[in-house]
Amino acid sequence: VIGIAGSEEKCRWVERLGADVCLNYKKESFEEDLWKATEGFVDVYFDNVGGKILDLMLLRVKRFGRIAACGTIANYNKDDDPVGLKNFYQVVINRIDVRGFIIYDYGDHIKEAREELIQAWKDGKLIVEDSTETVVEASFEDIPKVWMKLFDGSNTGKLTTKLVI
Repeated sequence: VIGIAGSEEKCRWVERLGADVCLNYKKESFEEDLWKATEGFVDVYFDNVGGKILDLMLLRVKRFGRIAACGTIANYNKDDDPVGLKNFYQVVINRIDVRGFIIYDYGDHIKEAREELIQAWKDGKLIVEDSTETVVEASFEDIPKVWMKLFDGSNTGKLTTKLVI
């Protein structure tokens, strides 16, 4: 399991959660580090980011590999993207399956998933750290400013807004 995060501190956290290695995408050596970490290429890539990282990963997914696209946070605040994905041709060349993933499509599996996750936690295979939840108290009007923390990387783990009335 290879994680990608935006600071050395977040990378150490990802590794504590069980990743074999975590790469800091803000480091100058990120692309070189990614090539080393994915030397044998990857079977599955779960993408929350889109943008440059997805473009690089398209070059690192094995033939008949899979990509689950869950977000494109790199593009959320851009008015334009003059370049776009330069490596999308890899989807055809390597017959990569790309599928959008939204949790609401799996509502009928919630009970089963909950049971599996609880068992994984009991077995020590799933680490839950309450200390990595970022809770921010905010008025309703300030919620958009709080949620911008998702885009500037100032949160670690889950970002929760506690509504103050």
